[in-house]
Amino acid sequence: MRFIHTGDIHLGATPESKREWGKNRGDEIWNTFERLIREIKINPVDLLIISGDLFHRQPLLRELKEVDYLFSTIPETTVVLCAGNHDAIKKGSFYKDFKWSNNVLFLADKNIQKVDIPKLNLCVYGLSYHENEITDALYDHIIVDETEKINLLVAHGGDEKHIPINRRKVAMSGFDYVAMGHIHIPDIDEKNKMAYCGSLEPIDCGDVGERGYISGILEKGHLDLEFIPFAKRNYMELTYTVNTKITNMELRHRLQDAIAEKGQDNMYMVILDGYRNPDFEIYPSDIEALGNIVSVQDITVPDFDFEELYEENKDNILGMFIKKYLDKGERTPMEQKTLYYGTKALMDAMEDKL
Repeated sequence: MRFIHTGDIHLGATPESKREWGKNRGDEIWNTFERLIREIKINPVDLLIISGDLFHRQPLLRELKEVDYLFSTIPETTVVLCAGNHDAIKKGSFYKDFKWSNNVLFLADKNIQKVDIPKLNLCVYGLSYHENEITDALYDHIIVDETEKINLLVAHGGDEKHIPINRRKVAMSGFDYVAMGHIHIPDIDEKNKMAYCGSLEPIDCGDVGERGYISGILEKGHLDLEFIPFAKRNYMELTYTVNTKITNMELRHRLQDAIAEKGQDNMYMVILDGYRNPDFEIYPSDIEALGNIVSVQDITVPDFDFEELYEENKDNILGMFIKKYLDKGERTPMEQKTLYYGTKALMDAMEDKL
């Protein structure tokens, strides 16, 4: 049986929409989901698993209809999904009475339910959230009772407020695969026959790294899993080490080259480190103008001439601070950092008093 495991799609989310380059991110999340269904239509699989948080909040009726239409375009693929903590089935939810296409199995119950899919020799276990937080470890004590069949658990959770998961206990339950959602970082645990698919698209700047889905082959006694990158854009950290000779124009050019190499579509948290000329000033707004820049963190350190600074400040607190470290002779890396940052802080404080 060939399957695709995805989840945490968060349709309706609009990350970075306040930025000019991110104003269409909400549409991009929908488009990536549509692109995944199109991929399945071209290269069919037996099973599509969506392990919670298909939506970022309560879905509108028209949104459910759009999603169900997409599912109807892959009628030979059985679709299994549940509601997660973001799209929990609350009072008035359109999830409650929605009529899905014949190939869709929605695990709507708030308690663990088991559903047979005879054509796949498969038993599916799972539940939907009916509230945003569930602190009970609901997945830890399930016992598989039809061991001759392929047994699958769809499990959304994994932290203390969203169904804690003890991997060892769940692995002892006898499942052939546990398709987990809620944690946005892809994590394949073949030893315990389980995996987090991660989010299909990154939803906030905490989702650093590649995002996509898991492609798998599942037979009784055999499991093969592969992570497939699929997101249009990924959040990435971009660290650049400056030197004392760098200019602002050179810095922008070097960052542009790095972005071109890593991918123009990606979203970057720029981190600047190294030692710079004390007179060199970095302008974050100029760097943000380069493209999809989420943040600029400047942790560079001025490359001070400490002997000269000491001679100029013998009679004040700055001179006393510098002398303490000059007298040490050879300094550890931590002492060197303390000297640089302490000197900078004292010089800034002295300037403020002028």
